[in-house]
Amino acid sequence: MAVVPAVTTVGRMRHGDHLLLGYDTDEERETVLAAFLLDGLACGHRGLLLPPADIPAGVALSFLEEHGCRVDEEVATGRLLVDPHLAAPDGLWDLDEVIRRETRRAVADGFLGLRVCTEILRARGGRGLKTLHDSELLLDPVFSALPVLGICQYDSRVFDESELAPLTGLHHGRVGADHVWRDDLLSITRTFAPPGLALAGEVDDTNVTAVARALHAERNRPANGVHTRLDLRELHFIDVGALRLLVFSALARSGAGGTLVLSGVAPHIQRVMRVTGWDRVPGLRLEPDGGEP
Repeated sequence: MAVVPAVTTVGRMRHGDHLLLGYDTDEERETVLAAFLLDGLACGHRGLLLPPADIPAGVALSFLEEHGCRVDEEVATGRLLVDPHLAAPDGLWDLDEVIRRETRRAVADGFLGLRVCTEILRARGGRGLKTLHDSELLLDPVFSALPVLGICQYDSRVFDESELAPLTGLHHGRVGADHVWRDDLLSITRTFAPPGLALAGEVDDTNVTAVARALHAERNRPANGVHTRLDLRELHFIDVGALRLLVFSALARSGAGGTLVLSGVAPHIQRVMRVTGWDRVPGLRLEPDGGEP
C-alpha cells in the first residue's frame, strides 16, 4: 500500500521546515508562494527566491502584486531578494552553502529568519536526477541548524510522481495551500487541477456561512470562469439548509450561463437531492463518480 506523504499547509510552517511543492498549475504555485513570502514579511523574515533563470526581481516577484505587495519597495529595502544562483549550470552543487550564507546574512541584517523558495529545471538534475538528489540531501543539516524554512518547487507537469516520491523523502514532507476555512467540523480547501473547492467533514448551520463565503469568492477566480466545482468526496454530512445554499448558488450561476458542479456526491446526499428534485435544478450538475467537468 502506497504511503501518502504528509502535507503541511503554508500557514503551519515553522523554522526548520524543508518542504516540497509538487504543483500542477501556475495558479497553485503562485498561491502557495505568495502565502509563504507574505507570511514571512509579516513575521519579520527576509524572503529569498532562487528561480531557475536569471530574471529581474520585479518580474520574478510580480505575482505578489495581486496580493497587495509593493514588490519594488520590498526589494529596495532588502525584505525580498531574488538570486539567479540556480541559473548557473553548477548552481546545485553549493546550494546548501548559499542558503547557509544567506540565512546568516539575514540574521545579521536584523531579520528573524529567512524564507527561501527554490525551483530547479529538470535538465539540471543530472543523470537519473542524481545531482538533484545529492543537493537536496545536503540541505537538511542547514535547515536543522539555522532559522530558515524553505519550499522546493517541482512542476508536476515535468517531474512525474515516480520521480517526486523519492525527492519527497529528502524533505520533511509536502506543502499545500492554506485552508479557505477550517473548524472542528469542516475544512474547505482550494483545488487546482481542476480548479474549485474541496469540502471535508460536515456542514451545518454553524459553518454554512463559511461555505457561502467561499462559493462567492470562487466566482471571481479567473481559473473557474463562470463554472464552480465542489469536490465532496470527503463530505460526510450536509444539512438541508446548506443544500438549499448550493441550489441557490447554482441558480445564480445558471443566470450568468454558468454551472455549479458537485463531484463525488455521497449516495445518501444524492437520495435527498432526488427526493427534493434539487438534482434537476438549472445550473446544478452532479458527478457522483468524481469525474472532471
